[in-house]
Amino acid sequence: MSTSSSDLVKHLASFGFWSNLTKKEQTELIDAALIRNYKQGSLIYSREQECLGLIAVISGSLRTFMLSEEGREIQLYQVSAGDCDVLSASCVLNRISFRTHMIAQTDCTLLVIPAFHLVNFKEHNLHIRCFLYEKLGERFSNVMCQMQLILFARVDHRIADMLTNKLKNSGDSSIRITHEQIAREINSTREVVSRILKDFEHRGIIKLGRGKITVIKSLDTLF
Repeated sequence: MSTSSSDLVKHLASFGFWSNLTKKEQTELIDAALIRNYKQGSLIYSREQECLGLIAVISGSLRTFMLSEEGREIQLYQVSAGDCDVLSASCVLNRISFRTHMIAQTDCTLLVIPAFHLVNFKEHNLHIRCFLYEKLGERFSNVMCQMQLILFARVDHRIADMLTNKLKNSGDSSIRITHEQIAREINSTREVVSRILKDFEHRGIIKLGRGKITVIKSLDTLF
């Protein structure tokens, strides 16, 4: 993908520290930054790979998860266009170690500041260092919220909340999603999700289609 300097500046400006850099530091960051494209399902980062660095999602979306010894995925959070992630740069954050995996949920384009360059920027610029730890704190909050849901929230509540959030983002009454995708997002099984969705349909709240769910009544009426 060919990217002009002006395009890079526009994307780099999405990082909160950009305006606090000197002209020299901005130039160095432009020279270090990379644009990478990934196909849906591609592995972007894992602890077994070389540390990637700080990333910003230009288009598409990613999902980050942990993998149990039995091979079960526990989804931690998603990263959408306009957002960035720091766990892919955990190697440059002292005493931070996560066995996480990140894959492309859709075809996506990422802006990457490689770990090798990020270490130098972090050590010499307080604004970048504060930005990294602030974002890390946000991710901890995301993970803790997800763990709280897994441990304490009923599965039917989690499904209803997820569908409600997707409705808000889509602006439509129909959601293109499979039972398997729902199960992955709420950290359950496809069989459990299918059973609960059929109950929702029986109660006249939703209508199930092939890879699609149409919401007929407010999901708030479920509980």
